[in-house]
Amino acid sequence: MKTKRALALSGASAALVGAGMLAATPALASTMVVAWKHANVHAGPAVGERNVSFVNPNQSYTGLCWLEGDLVTDGGISNRNWVRLQLNSGGIGYVSAIYLKGNDKGNVPNHC
Repeated sequence: MKTKRALALSGASAALVGAGMLAATPALASTMVVAWKHANVHAGPAVGERNVSFVNPNQSYTGLCWLEGDLVTDGGISNRNWVRLQLNSGGIGYVSAIYLKGNDKGNVPNHC
């Protein structure tokens, strides 16, 4: 009888841990972002990362989330926020939010 109870409790614990892990990593909704200026898209949130693509003025792109990276200054505006983009080629890239219309995060609500 003790063995069955122990198995039932460990199974319930495993279910709770699994549910907690699912709740801790919610899916992020994508957000359409619009570039206001031509800019490079980098492999990471740093100006020294290799260029993997670019954004063009008034074109829309799929923004996944934002995070802090290198400070970028352009046109008298400075910002450390970068937006992770879903690239048409299937990969991901990062563009400084300074080159996107909207707020200091390119209007992307999700933090990476």
